[in-house]
Parts: sequence; C-alpha cells; structure tokens
Amino acid sequence: MDAKNNGQRAQLIDALHKIAARQLTKSQAQEFDNFVANAMHFYPDADYLARPAEEIFWNLWGLRCFSGEPISITSAESRARVRVFNPEPEQDGWSSAHTTIYINQRDMPFLVDSLRIVLNRRGLNIFTLQSNPVWVLRNAKGIIERIYADFASGAEREALITIEVDLHVESELADLRRELLEVLDDVEVVVDEFDPMRQRVETLMDELKNNAPEVETLKESLEFLRWIHSGYFTFTGCVEFDLKVDGDKLYLSEAADSRCGLLKKYSGDRREGWVKELSPGVRALYESDELLAITKSSQRSPVHRDVYSDYVVVKRFNTEGQPCGEVRFMGLYTSQFYSYSPRRIPLLRNKVNWVMDNSGFKTNSHDGKALMTILDFHPRDELFYVSRERLAETAIGIWQIYERRVIKAFIHPDPFDKFVSCIVYLPRESFSTQSRMKIQQRIGDRLDAVESEFTTQFLPESVLVRIYLVYQVHNKQYLNVQSTDLEDIVRQVTRDWCDEFAALAVEQAGDIQGVALARRFQRAFPSAYRELYSPLQALAHIELFDVLDSSGDLAIALQHQQAAENNNLQLKLFHREQPLELSDMIPMLENLGFRVVMEHPYLIRPEADGQIWLQEFELSFSLDVDVDVEAVQGSFKEALSTVWKGDAENDSFNRLVIGARLDWRAVAMLRLYARYLKQLGISYSQEFIADTLSRYLDITRNLVALFKSYFDPRYAGETRGDRVQGLVAKILAALDEIDNISEDNVIRSYLEVIQATLRTNFFQTIEDGSFKSYISVKLEAGKISLAPKPRPEFEIFVYSPRVEGVHLRGGKVARGGLRWSDRLEDYRTEVLGLVKAQQVKNAVIVPTGAKGGFVAKQASMATGRDAWLQEGIASYMLYIQALLDITDNIIDGEIVPPEDVVRRDGDDPYLVVAADKGTATFSDIANEISYGNNFWLGDAFASGGGNGYDHKAMGITARGAWVAVQRHFGEIGIDIQRQDFTVVGVGDMGGDVFGNGMLLSEHIQLVSAFNHLHIFVDPNPDAASTFVERQRLFDTPRSTWDDFDRSLMSEGSAIYSRSAKLLTLTPQIKQRFAIDKDEMTPTELINGILKSPVDLIWNGGIGTYVKASSENNAEVGDRANDVLRVDGRDLRCKVFGEGGNLGMTQRGRIEFCLKGGLCNTDFIDNAAGVDCSDHEVNIKILLNQLVMTGQLEIDQRNQFLESMTDSVAELVLHNNLRQTQAISLAQHRSDLQHAEYQRFMAWLESSGKLDRELEFLPTDEQLSERINRHKPSWTRPELAVLVCYSKVILKEALVAADLLSEPFLAASVDRAFPPALVERYPDEVASHQLRQEIVATQLANDMVDRVGFSFFFRQMESTGASAGDVIRAYSIAMSILGLQRLWQEIEEGDLSATVKLDLLHMLIRLTRRTTRWLLRNRRQNLNCSEIIQQFTGPIAAVLEHLPELHEVEWINLWSAEKDSIIKQGVAEPLASRLAASDSMFISLGVVDTALQLDKPVQQVARLYFKLGELLSLDWFMAQIVALHPENRWQDLARESYVDDLEGQRRRLTASLGCDTGGDDLDSLIAGWQEQQAALIERWKFMIKDLRNGPTPDFAMISVALRELLDLVQASIDGESR
Repeated sequence: MDAKNNGQRAQLIDALHKIAARQLTKSQAQEFDNFVANAMHFYPDADYLARPAEEIFWNLWGLRCFSGEPISITSAESRARVRVFNPEPEQDGWSSAHTTIYINQRDMPFLVDSLRIVLNRRGLNIFTLQSNPVWVLRNAKGIIERIYADFASGAEREALITIEVDLHVESELADLRRELLEVLDDVEVVVDEFDPMRQRVETLMDELKNNAPEVETLKESLEFLRWIHSGYFTFTGCVEFDLKVDGDKLYLSEAADSRCGLLKKYSGDRREGWVKELSPGVRALYESDELLAITKSSQRSPVHRDVYSDYVVVKRFNTEGQPCGEVRFMGLYTSQFYSYSPRRIPLLRNKVNWVMDNSGFKTNSHDGKALMTILDFHPRDELFYVSRERLAETAIGIWQIYERRVIKAFIHPDPFDKFVSCIVYLPRESFSTQSRMKIQQRIGDRLDAVESEFTTQFLPESVLVRIYLVYQVHNKQYLNVQSTDLEDIVRQVTRDWCDEFAALAVEQAGDIQGVALARRFQRAFPSAYRELYSPLQALAHIELFDVLDSSGDLAIALQHQQAAENNNLQLKLFHREQPLELSDMIPMLENLGFRVVMEHPYLIRPEADGQIWLQEFELSFSLDVDVDVEAVQGSFKEALSTVWKGDAENDSFNRLVIGARLDWRAVAMLRLYARYLKQLGISYSQEFIADTLSRYLDITRNLVALFKSYFDPRYAGETRGDRVQGLVAKILAALDEIDNISEDNVIRSYLEVIQATLRTNFFQTIEDGSFKSYISVKLEAGKISLAPKPRPEFEIFVYSPRVEGVHLRGGKVARGGLRWSDRLEDYRTEVLGLVKAQQVKNAVIVPTGAKGGFVAKQASMATGRDAWLQEGIASYMLYIQALLDITDNIIDGEIVPPEDVVRRDGDDPYLVVAADKGTATFSDIANEISYGNNFWLGDAFASGGGNGYDHKAMGITARGAWVAVQRHFGEIGIDIQRQDFTVVGVGDMGGDVFGNGMLLSEHIQLVSAFNHLHIFVDPNPDAASTFVERQRLFDTPRSTWDDFDRSLMSEGSAIYSRSAKLLTLTPQIKQRFAIDKDEMTPTELINGILKSPVDLIWNGGIGTYVKASSENNAEVGDRANDVLRVDGRDLRCKVFGEGGNLGMTQRGRIEFCLKGGLCNTDFIDNAAGVDCSDHEVNIKILLNQLVMTGQLEIDQRNQFLESMTDSVAELVLHNNLRQTQAISLAQHRSDLQHAEYQRFMAWLESSGKLDRELEFLPTDEQLSERINRHKPSWTRPELAVLVCYSKVILKEALVAADLLSEPFLAASVDRAFPPALVERYPDEVASHQLRQEIVATQLANDMVDRVGFSFFFRQMESTGASAGDVIRAYSIAMSILGLQRLWQEIEEGDLSATVKLDLLHMLIRLTRRTTRWLLRNRRQNLNCSEIIQQFTGPIAAVLEHLPELHEVEWINLWSAEKDSIIKQGVAEPLASRLAASDSMFISLGVVDTALQLDKPVQQVARLYFKLGELLSLDWFMAQIVALHPENRWQDLARESYVDDLEGQRRRLTASLGCDTGGDDLDSLIAGWQEQQAALIERWKFMIKDLRNGPTPDFAMISVALRELLDLVQASIDGESR
C-alpha cells in the first residue's frame, strides 16, 4: 500500500496543515506543507497518532527548519549534521517531555539500524524514530530551494531524521551527539567504500583463477567469493597482508594503503607478525591447501547489526603459484545466510554433502532425513569453523540423542583462538530461561570467557532444546575443558529435582505415604519453581497447601527475605484452581502496610488433583517499625485470610496488624469506632483516622487495651478499675505530646466513644469457639460531645463488612421501626431524624421513641433483584442478632445478662422493633431470631408479623388519621360523614393508608390522586358510584389508577401516565383546579393540583410534597419530588391529612396553618399504627408468659389475639381522638394561655429536654410578631410537638414515681387492655412485666389529653410539687368530683365544636383549681384511695343539694350561668352541674372543714354558704377568676388569690362551726355579726366599691383580700374591731 494514500496519514497531514496555517506565516506554512507532503513516507502507528497534533507539528517544523540551514555541498568531510536538544518554548517555540534529535544526512543504507545500535547500547527508550528520505534541491550556498518526493533534476537524496528519546540533562547532550556523529560517519565510510571492496573481491577472484594451484577447494572457494560478491555479504572493511620470508621464518606484514572501510578508519600502526606466532587458524591457512579461512571478529559491528563482525580471509598467490599473502574482508552476512539451507551455500554444501555421504545413511531413509534436518538446523557459523570430520562426529552425536531425553554438549574453538562455541542439548522440560542463564554463566566461568552470545532453538520433531553459546575468549583456558565437563555443568544446573523430591518424600513420610506423595507431586512443580526452591522446601509448601479444601481457602507463609532488612519480607500465598487476582490482592497487601515490590506466580499441577497456584510476593513494610515476623505471623495470616474472605474490610486500618501487632478483630473494633465517628459527623476521613492511629502506635495499643479492660470478661474485680484509670492516664499524657490538633481530635474522639461504650458482643463466640464476624456496641450518646442533638439515651452501633447499622432509643422502654437505608454515608443522620419524630409519635404509647437503620453494604441491584433482596435479608438478620447479643433477657421473671458481656449499665431487657421502609415483610424473620435466642418477648419482639395485627386489614393507620381529619372539618362546621367534600389524594387504592382512607366516608369526591405511575383526575365525581369503584380497586390485588372504570368518571376526566411528555387538559380539569394552561407536563399538573382549592388533601403515599417558602429543596431531603413540591402558603385546601409520613415539612405545616389551613403533624395523624403495634406487643408479653408456663397453647393465643382485634382498634382510636382533641383544646385558649405555653417551652429548654430550633418551634420574637399582626399565636403543628413532649417527659417522671403502691393508680393498667383480656386474666394484667410503664403512660396520656400539656408544669411551678404528686392530686380530683362523667357527657353531646371546647375548658379550670387545692392542703398525705374514700360521698351529698344549701345571690348567679350554657345547646342537667363549677371547687373546703370539725357536711355547708352569701364571697371569687393576667407573676397571683379566698372562707367557717351544734345557724351568725360589726361593715363597704367601680384589677383584689384576712383572723381570735 502506498503510504500517501493511507487514510490515517491524510488525517494527520490535514491536522498539521491547519496548525501550520494558524502558527506560521503564509510563506512558512507553504514551506511546511511542501515538506510534510513530500517527506512523510510512513504509516503513522497508534502511538504516534495518539500524540497531540500540536506536538507532532512543532517537532516536524523544527526538523524542517534544521534541514533548511545552509550546508557545504562541496566539502569533502562528512555532511552529516546532528542536533541533540531539549526543546524550550523560549528558544524553540515548543517544549517536550523527551530529548529530541534532528539528523540531516545524505540518504544511504544502514542509517536507521546503525542509529538504533547507538541508542540501544546507551539503554535509551526510543519514543519516535522517523526517517524521511526526500530529494532536496539546494543552491550554491547549500540552502534548500525545494523538496521533492521523487527524483528531480539537480536534487540530491537526503535523509531527514527525527528521534525522541528519554529526557537527558544538558551535560549529557554533547556526548550523545558525538556518538551519533561517529556512527553516521561509520555508515558513510562503509557506504562510500562498499563498491571498492566488492571490486577487490572481483580482482581477487581473477588472481586466484590465474595464480592459485589446482587444489580440491579452488572451485568451491571461488564460488563462495562469487556468492558474497553477489549480495550475501555486507562489506564493512578490508585489509591486505604480504607474506615475507626471513631465513627460515615466515611473517605477515600489512600492505601499505590497503585498508578500506572501517578498518581504514580505525587503523593503527601497520602490523607485522611471525606466522608461527599467529593463531592456529592463520598458520593452518598457510600450512594447508585451503584457500579461505572464515572466522569472527572480536569487535562488534557499529553498522547495521549489533553483532560480532564476520571475517573472510582469502589467501593470495604470486604468479609462481606460491602463497604471497592474504586479503581480509570484514562485514556481516545478510539474513539469507541464516535462513537458507547450507546446501545452497558454497563451502557449506560440500561439507554437508560429505557428512551425508559418509554417514552410512540413505538420503531418503528416516535416519538420513533426520540427519539432514540436524545439519540444516545446525548453527551456520559453526558449519564454517569445524572440519567436516568434526561436523560429522557432532551431527551423528546429535542424531543419536535426537529423540531421547538426555543431555549432550559439544565444544568447538574457532581456528583463530578468538571464540569458543558450545552446543548444548537438553530435554525440553529441563529448559527454562533461568536454567539457560545459569548454564551460560557457569560454562562461561569455566572457559574464563570475556562475554557471550546465545541462541535457543526448540528442534522440530524432537524432545530436545538446543542452546548455541558463543564465548569470546582471551586465553587458552578452553583447552582444559571437555564436552563431558560441559555436560556435568548442565546436569548440575538441570539436575533431576523430581527424583530428589521423591526420595525426600519417602524419607519424611514413610514408604506408603511417601510414594503416594511423590506420585502426586513429583512432576507437579514448574521448572521456575524448581529453580528457586529445593525439594525440601516443596514438601514444606505441600504441608501448607494440601489442607486447602476449595478455592475459598488460602494458605499463607510470611518470612523475611534472605539477607534483607527487617522490613523486607517474602509472602507466599497458595490457592486452588485459579490464581488470585492481583487487582484484588495488591490493594489488600498495601492496606496491610506493604509495598508490593514483585510478584512471581507458580502453577502447581498435582497428579489426579486440582491445580494449586503459588503466588510469591516480595514486600516492603511502610511503617517505621521493625517487623518481628515470629510475633506477627499468626495475626497476619488470620488478618489476610479474613480480609480475603470478606469477613474483614480491606482498608488502611489493616496496617495496624503489623504496625501495632494487633489481631484483625482488634483492628475491626478500631474500624467500628471510626465508622461510628463518621456517622456522628466527624470532619476527618477514614484514611486520616487510620493514618493517625498508625502514626501513634503506642496510643493505639493503649486504646485497644482500654477497650479490653472495660469489656473483657477475664478482667474482673477491683483491678479492672485500676487498669482503666492507668490506661486513661497514659493516653491523656501521650496526647499532650501531639502537636497536630486534627490528630489530637481523632485520638480524643476514640477515647470518648470507648468511655461512652456500655456493652459489646466483642468477646462472644459461636459454637465452634470462633469469634463473631460482626461487632455491636451499646453507647451512652449523652456522653459523646461529637454526637449531634438530639442525643438518644442509648444507642447500639453494629458493624461488619457486610452490614452497618444503628439503633437509637429515647429510653430503656422504647420502640420503633427498623429501616433498610440506602444512605451508606449518613444513615445515622437519617435514623436520628426519624427517632426524633418517633419520640413524639410514641408519646401516646408505653415505650418512648426508638428507631433503627441498617445498610446492606454488599447488596447490589446489579446482581438482580432476588439476589439484592436476599443479601438485604441476610444483612437484616445479622443486624437483629447483633442487637440481641447485648440485650438482657428475662427468664422465669429474673434478668439474665447476655453471655460474655460486661455490663457498664443497669438491667435493660426491653428491645422491641417494628417494620419500616424496606423491612415491611421482615417482622417474622426478626421474631424467628427472637425465638432462636429464647428472648423473653418471643414474637412480641417485632410487631406486625404473621401472628400479629394486620394494620392494612384493620385499616388502623388510616382510621386514626381520619379521626384527625374529622375533627378538623368538625371544628369548621362540616360533617364529612354526612356531607360531600372534595379530596386530592397522594397514593393509590392498593396502598394501606390511602386505600383504607378513601373508603372511610361515602361522601368523598376524589377529584384527583397521583402516585409514581399515574395522575387520576375526575373533576366532578359522583361520590356514591366512585366509592364503590374505589372499593373494587382496593379489593383487587396490584390494581392501579389505570384500572379505574372510566365510565363512572365525570365529563372531562382523564387518567394520565406520569411518563408522558406533555398532557392535554380538558376544560373541566382547568376549571376544577383553576389552571389556565391547555397543556402541562405531568409534574406541572401535580404541582397545580396540590395548589388547587379543594376541601382535603389526603396524603397516603411516600414523599414530601409541601415545604415552607423559607426552605429550599435540599433541606427537605426528598430529591425525587423536588420538581413538583409546593410551599405551604400556596396550598388552598382547607385540611391536609397526613396518613403517610413526611408529607409536609414541619415548617411547611406551620406556614400552611398561619395562612388559615388546618393540619396536625404526621406523628399525630398516623399515630394509630404505632399505638396498635404497642398494644400488640403488650398483649403478647402477657400471653406469651402464659404460653411459656403451659397455661395457654400457641394456637389458642393466636385465636384470642384475633378475637380482640376490634377492641384493640377501639382503644387505639380513642387515644387518637383524645390526642387530637388535646391539640384543639390547647389552641382554643392559646391566646389566653400564651404566656403559660411560653414558660412551659422555656422550662423544657432550660432542662435540656427540648431544642426549640430543632423542633422548629417559634422564638419569643416570632410569637410576639404573630400577636402584633393579629395572627394565631400558636399553630396546631407547634402545639402537637408540645403535647407530645409533655407526655414523654411526664411519662419519664411517672415511671420513676412510686405509682404502683397506690392501688387506685395501679388499676389504670386495666384501661390499656381490651376488656376481654382484663376479665380473663385480671391477675396477669395487674402483674404485667411493664405495668409500671403502662400505668405511667395511661396516667400521662389522660392528664395531658384532658387538661393540657402545661397542666403538670403549672402545678409544679405554683406549688413546688413533684410530677408524681401532681398525678395523684389530679387523679383524686377527677374521681371525687366525677369529672370523667362530665367530660364524657360533653364529648358525646350534640354540640358545636366551639361549645364543646369552651365547656371542656370549664372542666380544665375546675380540675386545675382542685388539683392545686389538694397539693396545697393534702400534699403530706396524698393517699389516693384514702382521700377518695373520705371526699367522694360528702362532696356528692353537697353537690346534690346545692340549690337548697345556697342562698339567693348564689342561686341568681348560678341560674344566670346555667341559662347561658343551656342557650348553647347543652342539656339542663349538664348545664346545672357546669354552672356550679365554682361551688364544686369550694365544696372541697366544705368537706375538709366537716372532716376537721367532725360535723355533718350539710351543716357545715349551710354555714359555709350563708357566710358566703353574707360577705358576697361567691361574687368576689368570680371577680378573681375573671382577672386577665398579663404575665407569669399575675397568673401566679390570681391562683394565690383563689387559694387565699378559699382558705379564708374555710377558716372562717371552721372558727364559727366549732361553736355550734348546727341547730340555730342564724343566731350563730347574728352573734358573730354583732361581735365583728365594724370589720364586717368595712368589708361590705369595700365589696360595694368593687361592685360599683371599674372592673377589679390585681391591686384591688389584693387589698380586698387583706381586709378579708383581718376579718377572718379577728373572728378566729374572738376579737371585735
């Protein structure tokens, strides 16, 4: 192919033209284009084409400029010009990473080859070598006028050569240039004198024809000369010698001016020498009839090929036919000499034919053909040197061994004493590069040779290999060497390793086993292995690897390299079937701290067995420690094997195995804490942490020792504490020596988390005694400064190469779901956010919040969904087991700590989990593990399993959320169970929450819904018919919106695919959703639907669809829905129901509510699911104990569980109803109780229980701004947070209180269970394992739901009572006043929402006052049962006869209040009781006084109420209650005024009542009036002023109370004033 037509060349030239046009002047560009077009006669290879075109351009342009410099065309000296340089931009306009060589020389043969010889001898890498032969036309000054590709008149052929080699320093450039110029001159000399030397051959042939005697070799000698003259010999030099006689001596003298070529260039003094003193070859030439002598030069050729030059010596004769001298031709045989059969080469053909003729073999016989093959492949040079007799002897000798596995050697010195050739034959299996090198070296040593060359040939149709060795010698040592000596050397080098192995095997293993071993392995090891290892070492290796069962096993040997430093090691790895992948193994070794210097693989093939790979690594350890192989051998082997199997991670922590002399599990423990610190958010990379531990090895060892001192079961007693203190002191002292703050932080973080660790399974073992492949630690996060807030009370961190996970708990009794997270980098952050929500969600149930999450590190969808799922399940199982490993058990009612676990905390047996994202179907798996561990909870461990309550079948989550939705609508006067209302939904009918929710009212008009597949739009749906269709879809497995019966949809309806590019909207859709566009993308449509004016948005799907306008999408953390998400202020729905989690951000909820929307939070709306699960767990705990004691069969248990489904649902929905009502109650009076809410929130903050910013609660400034702008001061989502926090904190306080000692309070445990269970197992319910927690939960829920989240705080604040005392007083108050019945009547009454809330607030006020009264007057003996027994009957008696006991003024006030309440639609009996709420409160004082005086309660009541009538105390009480406090102190003052008034009235009654038998109260009062006339008159005058003046304020009330105090005190003292 013509290179010019090559497409790649054309592309390159085109690119070069463009660069030239850009970089050069127009004339320069034309010069360059002409140069490139005519000079590039090569095919660019891939490497050349891969180079930047700019780089090629500058190189060629530089060559063109170099060649364009003027040269002397008339100079007789060499015209070769050479430039060697390192291109620099300043000087050359370009730069290069290589040294560049430009050569301009007239074109001639051997240029490129000879240049390569120089460069290769210098050991240089050649990156480019391009010779561009062109026809150059120069002017008289030697300047180029034009360049031609083909011959042009007047032009001369020049070679323009560019070469790029390894970069040189400037000092080396001149020497390289000198060598290049020298070789160019050599080439020029050879080329210029080539023809004269050939002509000398011609004249010599004529001389021989005319003068040489007629000898046998004359004709063949002339043929040989003719043969080399014909082109089979490259002449590089020539010299003549004359033979002279001096008496009886002969000597040779160099003829003057006879040298040609290189012999002329490098000639020294003329040489003479006596013939007899010359070499035998020279003498033989003159002592025989031979005309020619052929040998090798002792100098390597500088031209064409880098080999020893060949010599052809031709004897000269005078006219008398006598020898008169010789001509020596130096040169190189051409390649044909080595490829042609010797039968085609003069001289050789005669010698070969003679051997064949005298061999005795027929030419066509098998042996004859074999001998001819041997001669054909015999080394060519050897054929010249040896005689025909010696050749025959050698050829027959070779023939004799040709098909035998034997060793044979031949040694032949050349006649001129310059070289010795050795031919070695050996079996192919004995040959290797290593063995050849050893043979070459050892024979050379024996010959005392200067240097040598070799060629190797695998003989055709033979089992033998031939090594042809040519040694240059400088003495006669070779005369003492025989062929047998060479054979001995070869045998020693290729000695029969296999036989020695067999003998040793028998010696070590005995006859039977040894023979079997030898048979298996005698031929198993490759020659490279045998070169390096002795049979004894092989037996040791077999002992290592023969125990390998499969390709999953690894045998390891580590040792120091021989004569190497401590850190230079040798590692051998044995593995079956396949070699270990270096791409896998080298990183493992590097992470263990080694630098891999070299690797040598050896394949071992035992007989009738699978192959074994030995891979030998030369290693250098990177850390600054002396490696003690003996000390680390075991731990290193175990670590490498464990990492290779995947049971330990492959990272730089593994350096500590050698560096710190730790075992792999100690390193895994350190890695665990590093992973944990990463999850906490430490700012340092894992690599930096590993580097730090590797840098401070003593500290690292002490950290490990500290961990073991805490948790190793072997350390016991007082010494454990002493050891711990000592190690901590050492670590802290060492930290003082660390200057780098980052490294200091890493070490301190390790110390902190180890000290915060409470338990670990690190020292647990499995059945075979080995340690577990995973590690779990329990930590007290509150002690870890790095841990982000909120900090859980406890957490468990699980680590293994397969799975990582965390389980966070808000308390010892906590529960929550376990999530399969896909956030490997920050799964703890994800779980922490979830546990925060879970804690408030769990406010309604017994356990506080918990949440877990794990990542399946080896699960990949690339392996297929089934494999991905199975790996996820396996990881989940490991994670679950790791949690249980360090959790206490309960057996026969006693706490049983886990085996081999040192506990640094108290008993902690409660661990309950549930399903979450990714683990919806895993609960049964978790319960199987629970049973397998004999865990006391059994299948109560994970709720929602096969024998639990099916939330979807119950529809419990949706029903609970629907309760919240009903309340929202009810409070704005809409009954969604009776009135049609429009709904936009997120989800589909196949979903639990969405599907069940959309079947909870027959009046739902679902105008739109969307999931990940479809957008369902029905602008004007018929509620009745579409309800039936939704029910059908719900009952149909795997249904989608696309299955909806379109005939039931209204005009203009559509079901769009979310994968569609553009959607066309109907007029009806545009009208329904207030959209102007005719077409929208699916995302735009969903965005518009979410912002449409509908009654309800029902979120039953996955994703966050609403945020605040102040938030960005990145803060939301749901990238999938970023494009369709809306702001809370843009919602136009009335209500947003959160059946699903995280449908709105908390800020989004608040923004929506501030705009007038109605919503709670997800943890309020969908709390029914977690509540149902908690009921299931608590019921199972009870029933499982019965199963374990044999009182109940498991099938009976399951049936009983199922039978209570409806009862459990009622309990759960009741809790949801009450909790949402609590938020409504809190919001209803939020403006009036604003200051109280603020104080409660501040109290939570100051006690460290609440982070206001974290919960998105308003600042004081934001609250003030809302009030000033006449907006609601509090929103429902904010109040929901406070309600739940109140429950959580109150539960914690009540658990610590001694509630169970109060039978009245302890009985509240019954209310947590279905009536059927309580009726059937009353004793078991009363003694439930969690009875303390259940009672605390029931009481806390009841108090917060009824009387508000700040109730207990306010009581504690005003009275200083404890939470336990508050709950006692509250429970007494609810009982003795019969408030539960009143509460129920209000809730069940057919009243508006506002009226209900107003009435309930009346009860709340009464409860608050009553509770405070009990705390102030009965705190020292708050015995619930006793006080309830004392007060209930008398109070009921008083309340039953209130109208009869009261006087006129009270009756008038009471009647007016009652009528006002009745007008709001309240029934008369209830209104009567509510109107008397003040009297209900003061009845406490009446009864207390009666008990004190031991008088009938009616008698005391009459006196009490008469005094009140006389002194207008009921009116005065109403004035106090009507005060509007503006701050905390006024609020406390009002409470104090109420208490003071009630107390003074009670004291006055008691002081008068003790003096009467009750028959004549009027006389008693008259006497008292007479006695205290002045003070009474003063009081009445003050009351008159208060009645007639402005509305009483705090100052007036305070003064009036002081006057009353004087009157009461005077009455008690019996004085008149």
